[in-house]
Amino acid sequence: MASSQVRTPGASVAEVAVPVPAPGTFHYSIPDNLVGSLAVGQAVSVPFGRRRMTGYVLDLLDEVPGDRKLKDLFGPVGPEALFPEDLIELYQWMARYYAHPLGEVVRSALPGATRSATRGVVRLLPAGSSRAQSTADDDEEPLNRLLLRLDQSVSGCLATSTLLRDKSWTRALIRRAEQQGLVETAQSASRSALKARSEEVFQLKGTARATRESFARPGPVRDRLIDYLERFGPIGRSELRDAFPAPGGPLNQLRAKDLLTVTERIIQPGAAEQVEIDPADVQPRKPTAEQKVVLDEVKAALEARAFASFLLHGVTGSGKTEVYLQAAAHVLERGGTALLLVPEIGLTPQFLARFRARFGERTVAVLHSGLTERERFDEWLRIRSGEAALVVGPRSAVFAPVERLRLVVVDEEHDGSYKQEEGLRYNARDVALVRARRADAVVILGSATPSLETLHNAREGRHALVSLPSRVSGRSLPEIELVDLREHPVSDPDAAAASLSPPMRDAIQSNWEAGGQTILLLNRRGFATTVVCTSCGKHFRCSECDISLTYHGRSHQVSCHWCGQSSVLPESCPSCGDRGSLHLLGHGTERLEEGMLSLWPSLRVDRMDSDTTRSRSSHRRILDRFRTGEVDVLVGTQMVAKGHDFPRVTLVGVLHADSALHMPDFRASERTFQLISQVAGRAGRGDRPGRVLVQTWHPKHHAIQLAMEHDFDSFADREMRLRQGLWYAPFARLAMFRVSARQERTGQVAAMLCRDRVETAAREVVTGPAQLRVMGPSPSPVYKARGRFRWQVMVKACDHRTLSRLLARLSLLVDEIKKQGDSARLVIDRDPVSML
Repeated sequence: MASSQVRTPGASVAEVAVPVPAPGTFHYSIPDNLVGSLAVGQAVSVPFGRRRMTGYVLDLLDEVPGDRKLKDLFGPVGPEALFPEDLIELYQWMARYYAHPLGEVVRSALPGATRSATRGVVRLLPAGSSRAQSTADDDEEPLNRLLLRLDQSVSGCLATSTLLRDKSWTRALIRRAEQQGLVETAQSASRSALKARSEEVFQLKGTARATRESFARPGPVRDRLIDYLERFGPIGRSELRDAFPAPGGPLNQLRAKDLLTVTERIIQPGAAEQVEIDPADVQPRKPTAEQKVVLDEVKAALEARAFASFLLHGVTGSGKTEVYLQAAAHVLERGGTALLLVPEIGLTPQFLARFRARFGERTVAVLHSGLTERERFDEWLRIRSGEAALVVGPRSAVFAPVERLRLVVVDEEHDGSYKQEEGLRYNARDVALVRARRADAVVILGSATPSLETLHNAREGRHALVSLPSRVSGRSLPEIELVDLREHPVSDPDAAAASLSPPMRDAIQSNWEAGGQTILLLNRRGFATTVVCTSCGKHFRCSECDISLTYHGRSHQVSCHWCGQSSVLPESCPSCGDRGSLHLLGHGTERLEEGMLSLWPSLRVDRMDSDTTRSRSSHRRILDRFRTGEVDVLVGTQMVAKGHDFPRVTLVGVLHADSALHMPDFRASERTFQLISQVAGRAGRGDRPGRVLVQTWHPKHHAIQLAMEHDFDSFADREMRLRQGLWYAPFARLAMFRVSARQERTGQVAAMLCRDRVETAAREVVTGPAQLRVMGPSPSPVYKARGRFRWQVMVKACDHRTLSRLLARLSLLVDEIKKQGDSARLVIDRDPVSML
């Protein structure tokens, strides 16, 4: 393991972060048999209330803090320290900044395979079994029914959570049964943490000749194995299997006579996610004059060994990736390590292939949720041991346990995918900057359409602004043509490919005939966006969420894209019973794909959205088929817009370009500009010029007009003026307090309480209204989601310090909202990206 694994020989107390919704850390006594064996960064099993949980050692102390009696921890979950000590400060900063429990921050940063878990169980005792067998099936007494349920289970034992789903059985009832000696409660392991794989290693204790003479008769296979062990030992079992078809028998004979020394060693895992290497990527490319200017500045900052951050504003196709590669080479040559963050799992194969071509398979690790638990854990160990010095992955890769960190790259830094929207709501771009600052590393934030927050920071001098204003090899940016949908009314909305205007169809046809490839962006998945009964007007909506159900043709189901609820589309209307009156409205990627095939039966069409990329490696398979020319048209959601380099693409079509403009979000125009600019950048990256068609109902909107002109600076200036007048980011720091409950009235009362507490805290931390504003409570744009009514309170602060002081005073608010009952919840989202 890495050299920073710190053990304190005399330490008797461990400070442990336990993943529970409580602030701070917990102290446990280290049993005598474990003193000197624990390390900072190690996962340990600890008692917590009636549960047994996995916690993480943040410090080792010589004595008990204060005059307290401590519980003993149970022991280590695994022998490895899972993270270096210098990451602890980052975890602590995140806990403070995002107002999130420290233990849950640490757990979120680590692979799921590193933790074990237990669950409470209730086990029937003999007295309880006797009583249950004398109980009638129709007995209404809750205790008797509980005993009967346990007796009918296979093992006489059930999870506590399973029993509590029956509202008549409570924890108080289970405790009463336990006190009467009818049942017992315990903790049962529900999952075990993965450990590093090991194997036996064999070595002869004596010479080969002496070992052979220990047997009365010769054995051809055994004797060859003895000679092999003398020549190559110590040797692992896996290597012996390669040399001998069945070494088990001879090895057992040697072990029985105590002629072998047998030890254990950790198996070094192979690199995860195999990718195809392009020989053209092996050697560095000669940088253009613009790339050289950028690289010179970045390398000078790297040599200074101090924190520095760069905003690399480079148009699509300007060679930002080559800058990343050569900066990483500079770091690796000097013994440092580097992180490369990408916004989507779908982009990792492309970047992984280029970086492994340049630096070798073992040097480059990958971390993302598409790996199996074992692969992710093995990659984590390769990084932790120092074998892999460069890590590629989406947002969670920012927590990779690299040491000697010198370079962090955040590609497409503007992308909203860097924001985690569940649990710990962190933004990987911001966490990367903080991590780099603490490690005296250099950060490159790359984008063709930087976020206005990052651009503002660059203009204020917090980042150095460097540019790549031209495409490599003198290629021009593609021309963007607007298709005004008002001039092309759809006569039959149900017609095949009705979402394609006549100019778009003509462009696809001519591009196909010329041998070019096409990308079509439609940011709606499924077949139809809603289902309506034409007889009674019933609108199919989710019973748990305040949104329409989407129809998916291949599964013949209507699904909710918020909670995942789905059901088979009925043959008749469930309200009026009319058959044949159900009408499919709207177009998604699935309907577009089907419509294109009906128009052009021999056209090779593939689709890339979250429905087609659920299986392992599906991103790579789809992109590989398109890259090798097996597909003529790639239809997809925003997944197809980001970062891909397809030299054969000569046409890009954007359908419903203005759909995001109608969202209740102050970033709606920015997202529209970015999406059009990014997907347009996929065209014309090869030898042939590119063409882009954008269909819109609002051709005069400034986001669409300026995207057509590739005029990012004018767009940014206009949006900055609007944001400053309305006091939105980057001119204010935001926090969203989201309250939800299963009963509408409870949610409203809890939201009012949240507003009162926030206003009280605001009066305590600011001196004037210009420093902080509280807005709401108001119903969320999606008022009901997953069966919960949702309210929100927004806070705008003049700077991040003011907002931090406010959140520090509200550390108990989450628990206070919980006490309102009815499963009332509060989630605090700092620097929110989604306003929904």
